[in-house]
Amino acid sequence: MNSVLTTFELILMALLSTLVVVAKIALRLPLKMPGHSGLFWMTIIIVGAGIISKRGSASLIGITSGLMAGFLGMGDFGALNTFLSYTAIGLSTDLALMFLGNPEKITIAMICASFGHFSKFIIKWLFGIIAGTPIGILSTGLAWSAVGYLFWGALGGLLGAMTLRALRKAGFFAYLLGKR
Repeated sequence: MNSVLTTFELILMALLSTLVVVAKIALRLPLKMPGHSGLFWMTIIIVGAGIISKRGSASLIGITSGLMAGFLGMGDFGALNTFLSYTAIGLSTDLALMFLGNPEKITIAMICASFGHFSKFIIKWLFGIIAGTPIGILSTGLAWSAVGYLFWGALGGLLGAMTLRALRKAGFFAYLLGKR
């Protein structure tokens, strides 16, 4: 498999990165549950990694969306936290996919997306410690938040795998092969 990204793949990654940011802004669910936005963006990252199917594609989507989101002033702790959170999601999803394989398999997609989304939780937790949040306050609800990030990441992975399967069934991948 050729590891060089084509212009088409780079444009597709930029579009998916933009979709991650738009989903974060536009698709707000009033659930008041930690990590619920992972439902949307982990779906997009898993779909992007499955469509492009080259090592590093999820990382590039994460980095690009992190730059855009940081530039737009999104996030709890500022631009650096936002950039690092989005980048961590992409890198850890890529790392998990490197070891586990095909994101079209539902179990693999759910594990990879959970791992990727949990890395955002770790970044937020680290920034809380760096910001000097008292450990008692930081620990309150920590387990609930961790479970929320894992759950919503897994659900996003499930939707991503189902989307990839639907795209394959609809002939999208055969269409892409004809365009390359």
